[in-house]
Amino acid sequence: SEVPGEWRAGWLNLYRFWREGGLGNLHLIMARKFRQFGPIYREKLGVYESVNIISPADAATLFQAEGTLPERFSVPPWVAYRDFRNKPYGVLLKTGEAWRSDRLLLNKEALAPGVVPGFVPLLSAVGEDFVRRARAQARLSGRGCWTGDFSQELFRFALESVCHVLYGQRLGLLQDFVEAEAQRFIAAVSRMFHTTAPMLHLPPALLRRLNTRTWREHVQAWDAIFCQADKCIQNVYRDLRLRRRSAQEYLGILCNLILRDQLPLDDIRASVTEMMAGGVDT
Repeated sequence: SEVPGEWRAGWLNLYRFWREGGLGNLHLIMARKFRQFGPIYREKLGVYESVNIISPADAATLFQAEGTLPERFSVPPWVAYRDFRNKPYGVLLKTGEAWRSDRLLLNKEALAPGVVPGFVPLLSAVGEDFVRRARAQARLSGRGCWTGDFSQELFRFALESVCHVLYGQRLGLLQDFVEAEAQRFIAAVSRMFHTTAPMLHLPPALLRRLNTRTWREHVQAWDAIFCQADKCIQNVYRDLRLRRRSAQEYLGILCNLILRDQLPLDDIRASVTEMMAGGVDT
């Protein structure tokens, strides 16, 4: 109660937040509130309550005090979908010892200094394609520059990059003509993020009970995303079985986790899918 902020009238705060276009201007709203309340403030929007800090020194103090079992923000609509479909949680949604056990295994594939060089050729290939696309668009414009809304282009670049590292496969999202299956995947990831935002402030259980459009589209989006993950897993198994690619060749995080055989396949699917979502969002 000693932390300044707006945390007593959660629903009124949410109404004001939406009136200000908060979902699209969150960074501006937070900057204004830090100027108003100082380097730390408490806030409640609907059912979502948070304490926000802006100082790097305060963030460092917080991380140092977390211990071996830190408590992370659990994305309510993502949890609700997994409970609804009876799917296991991945590393982004697990807590306690279950989180720590999975995280230690995933560190060896995603964060250890020794594995990072394996990402470079995969990311470099996507980056080079993006640069070629930008230059081609500049030539086509006739003005020697490429102007417009780059949000979708950067979204595709991020999704292609992350999926190449995770799945070891190119989806073809930077081509002039994107295949229908890849386009459906782009739409599903975009729709998943779009429907996540309102359910951070409204209870997903309520929206599910009312069978709202937001809830239905969120479920459909995750269904499509998990379907894509299943196809990638099948492709990895097929390539290894038919020896199209060597197991010694770096094939992405998914393939390495399968080859290590230290996590159940359902847990691998869950964690890789959540890492994809987290990577694109970041």
